[in-house]
Amino acid sequence: MGNRTSTLKGIAVFSLLAGIAMPAQAITFLTEDNPPFNYAAAGKPAGTATEIVTEMAKRADLPADIRVMKWEDAYQQAQAQPNTCVYSIARLENRENQLQWVGELLQNKWALFGRADFSRPVKSIADVRRLKIGGIVQDAKVEYLKSNAVSNIREVLRDEQNPPRLFLKPEDPNYIDLWITSYYSGHDIANNAKAGPVKLVLVLREAPLWLACSPRTTKGDIAKLATALASMNKDGSRQRLVSAMEKQSGH
Repeated sequence: MGNRTSTLKGIAVFSLLAGIAMPAQAITFLTEDNPPFNYAAAGKPAGTATEIVTEMAKRADLPADIRVMKWEDAYQQAQAQPNTCVYSIARLENRENQLQWVGELLQNKWALFGRADFSRPVKSIADVRRLKIGGIVQDAKVEYLKSNAVSNIREVLRDEQNPPRLFLKPEDPNYIDLWITSYYSGHDIANNAKAGPVKLVLVLREAPLWLACSPRTTKGDIAKLATALASMNKDGSRQRLVSAMEKQSGH
């Protein structure tokens, strides 16, 4: 009788717990300083992609912990840690199986910037191969250059380190002729670095920027985020955020 009573109590407790909705586990969203898409402002995550991701998590009813850090760290952690996502990331062939791809957030343009007095003719990626190019470690734009036989690339951890290198003496080992970055943020990054005047030299390509998550993030949460993004596309809220960014950036 005692065993039967204990069993019945256990069933009753299980039934009670089963009827209680357990709180959703938080998703950690990692990103880098890459305005106007994502960056830290007054110590808090900001930018258009951040606004989109925040709204996605809200619609998916998933608590969100958004952190801004070095791209190299964000990218590595997003591959290894459970319930972790990264944005805004370009979807490249060599990254395809490393992450679960949720959806496209917005479009970026990859561009080359140089000093305002840069005068060498650069009309295609073929013209870039003979120059010294600055970029970021493990950045998709750098990977794109390498895949197109551009080998003289000098990589740093943060984009703001690149503009000052344009103004070094050519014999300096850190000197670069051009710097590959986002079309939307190149001038702002250079201004903030107080390096000197720069100009757009060449737009290389347009590239979609995605939200992607660790292989150890549950399929259910991936589906919730994808559904949330689809609803934002349907009601136009994502496009309104993108249009506001383009208007503010003057592009």
